[in-house]
Amino acid sequence: MKIVIHPEFADAASFIKQLPQFFEQEGELLYDSRNKVKRYKVNGKDMVVKRYKRPNMIQRIVYTFFKKSKTERAYLFAGMLRERGFDTPHEVAYIEQRKNGLFLDGYFVSLNCSYPPLSELLRKRDFDRHPADELAAYMVELHKKGVLHGDLNLTNILYHTDKKGQYEFTLIDTNRSKFKPAPDRQECLENLKRLTHSKALLRYIVIQYATLREWNPRECTLEVFRYLLLFEQKRKKKRKLQSWIGIKNNC
Repeated sequence: MKIVIHPEFADAASFIKQLPQFFEQEGELLYDSRNKVKRYKVNGKDMVVKRYKRPNMIQRIVYTFFKKSKTERAYLFAGMLRERGFDTPHEVAYIEQRKNGLFLDGYFVSLNCSYPPLSELLRKRDFDRHPADELAAYMVELHKKGVLHGDLNLTNILYHTDKKGQYEFTLIDTNRSKFKPAPDRQECLENLKRLTHSKALLRYIVIQYATLREWNPRECTLEVFRYLLLFEQKRKKKRKLQSWIGIKNNC
């Protein structure tokens, strides 16, 4: 078993080392679907533990020999985001369990963040333009600093307001992200395609985003929606194929 603990949380070592043994029985359940998320109180601090869905055999081989696991990437990417000036729950530790020499289960531990997701704020049809404008500016900064969130949607962006009423954002679920020196226009616009299910909100944010980047708003809007259409068509084909074969999605 591989355990990596951030130096600032060395006092939580006992909790972390025993985590796989008591994870199922203890802790406050926050989420239970493909992955399972629980909250614990450790030395006076609220910590969140995410156990990722057990990978299939091919993925186990990949995570053992060719690619960093999701749990290791979640840990590393948290620090990389803060280095670039973006808030994300502080990484505490990660655990990798193996069986017969192959990766089996992964746990990522971080400090708890109680901010609500942006999806709650912007889900209304007559959405507030103020946070939408600030989100567009935030996306510009993310992309200019080389961050392409791998699962960019409003549930993975938390928010709160400062004393001046300005919105501040916190990124979560970042393990699929990519970090590049200078993402090109196509990469940036394609990254926006799944930001929200609301086409009106997506259109508005893309227009603001394009304006801030001094790109043609109409062309950018058409491009983002083209990427969205292609993504949805590809996903439908994948689901039909999986249904025909009789397997479940194991992404």
